Amino acid sequence: MATHTIPTRSTSHPDDPIPSEPQNIPVLKPEKTSSSSSQPDTGSPKSAGESMLWSSHSSDEDAPVTPVTEPPEVDDIIDKLEALPAAVVDVNGPKPQPGRRRASTTLISDSPSDIRRILGEGETATKLISQCCGGGCCLLKTLAPDTASPDFVPVVIPDNVAFRSLNLQLGPLSLDTELTNTFELPPVNMAFEGLPSKDTKHATTVYKEPPPFVQPHPPYSVFPAPLYHARELTKPGAEKRTFHFDIDVTDYPDEGGVDFKVGGAIGVCPPNSQEVVNELFDILCIPQFVRDKPVTLKTKSGRWPTIWGDDQPRELITTRRELLTWCTDVQSNPPTKALLRVMAEYADAPNEKKILLYLCSAEGQAAFCDLRTTSHITVAQLLHAFPSSKPNLAHLLSVLNQLMPRFYSLSNDPHISSARPGLPGSRRLIEIAVTIHETPDWHHKGAIRTGVGSGFMERVATAFINSENEGVDRSILDLRIPMFRGLMANPLSKEFHGEGPMVLIGAGVGMAPFRGFILNRLKNANCANKIWLIQGVRDSMLDELYSGELGDHEREIKKVVQSRKVRSGYSEAKYVQDEVRVQADIVWFVINALDGRVFVCGSSKGMGEGVHEALIDVAMRKGRISEEEAREFWDKKREDGQYIAETW
Repeated sequence: MATHTIPTRSTSHPDDPIPSEPQNIPVLKPEKTSSSSSQPDTGSPKSAGESMLWSSHSSDEDAPVTPVTEPPEVDDIIDKLEALPAAVVDVNGPKPQPGRRRASTTLISDSPSDIRRILGEGETATKLISQCCGGGCCLLKTLAPDTASPDFVPVVIPDNVAFRSLNLQLGPLSLDTELTNTFELPPVNMAFEGLPSKDTKHATTVYKEPPPFVQPHPPYSVFPAPLYHARELTKPGAEKRTFHFDIDVTDYPDEGGVDFKVGGAIGVCPPNSQEVVNELFDILCIPQFVRDKPVTLKTKSGRWPTIWGDDQPRELITTRRELLTWCTDVQSNPPTKALLRVMAEYADAPNEKKILLYLCSAEGQAAFCDLRTTSHITVAQLLHAFPSSKPNLAHLLSVLNQLMPRFYSLSNDPHISSARPGLPGSRRLIEIAVTIHETPDWHHKGAIRTGVGSGFMERVATAFINSENEGVDRSILDLRIPMFRGLMANPLSKEFHGEGPMVLIGAGVGMAPFRGFILNRLKNANCANKIWLIQGVRDSMLDELYSGELGDHEREIKKVVQSRKVRSGYSEAKYVQDEVRVQADIVWFVINALDGRVFVCGSSKGMGEGVHEALIDVAMRKGRISEEEAREFWDKKREDGQYIAETW
């Protein structure tokens, strides 16, 4: 490992590996933040008042565990495949775009020696590929029909924008091509029936909150919390836009004594947008009067349409719109063979059916892996790409994923917000920050689509800001966030205790939970000193979150690192991990101090990995230990709850 040089500072003692407290630490005096503070007026109330003790009835064990909803990483698998020789020649499909990763159709060989060379003995190609396609048929089999035969008629490629956006690299495929190991047609797991009685009423709240059967783990319930305030934290021109939300939880029901905690996270249950739902109804040719008609849904097994309910048959009253809006994820997951096989079953055009079956077969395995490892493809995009396929809605819902909650860390101390100046009726607020996730959309060049959760939060924030500018009262607006008290036992929340020194390292929206930490600490006379924040941003003028909102001593405790900074006509890139090495004395003092802790929060790619390597450098240089010993050192600190990394 090539270690980076730790800068020599006035407080460095390279010949003395015993950590000592850095000199000239600014002494902070805890003060009450008054309503007449000199902080800039941003239009949103700030946290103030004295800290209150956490409820003695809080239970860490009652909080649910975050479900794994993301597909497994496949980048490493594709990298391994780069070394394999080409085996499939693309004669009909579109050519790869410049700069695009080479399609895996040109990287897979049926040579056993090549497979063993990559995987080693004792593993199979099936195991390798199954990691990127999610299971099912994963046999490698090259497609080599006789293209010179007079009977060979190539499959006609669908001529539409959606199909071209898939960038499928098809081999020489004809309508008569024999396909093997085709994924079996999944069964229909549900049915829609008429209501049991004409007197049965169904009051839908589809545009406000999820139906009552959408429930997280007991004792948690989805609560439609009123939005008290919203504002944009980033400035125009920021690469990633971030919004702040004040959510009113005064009337949140008691749930076994579990309370909100500083550093905790709430679960938000976002709906699919009306535009997305209506587009799916239109593609599937479902009439208007059917979309909102109450029906009896009967399922045979599984948790759907609940969130984490028991695996069992269900019978409940709902509407098709409720199910597509609140219960079905139609844009966050890569396509599965089950979905493609159902689409093939309902495709009327022979060429579209053949292509879909090909993607579900052994011969089309490489093309299928390519499809899953590119950017996420929406269900509507697939249906537009194969317009003759109009699956039955019950069959389609049987193979789609559950729409899961999105978790957001609290950016305040929830026990301080109730004492906030100007808050009417002793209302209690929790605060979160949400960065809008944007990806290119297939409809036309330059089009952008947002993530399900962040897109919903952006729509709510935009509606609030526009109404506020027009002078509309928030009580009339009645905007709500469907949420539940979620992970109050996550690592950040569990390990924020004691009175020892702390180093907080965050980038982007990973800064949000640290705001609550700092506001809590600066209200406690015993803890006001010995807290350091290293915050990474691209451009402090555009991207810095909560600037001027960290108390009266913000300048003394915070270091801002900009990765996009121009000086004298050239760009000078600096990252959080660089500042970690510069602050080696403080990091080494804190991690070896009694009850000292190092917190890291942000993206695992780049930032999280880079900070961890920087911490290893600090331990090697300051502790005069080897790389192996440095890694063991931080592993032990992690086990002891002194090194807490919450990354995604």
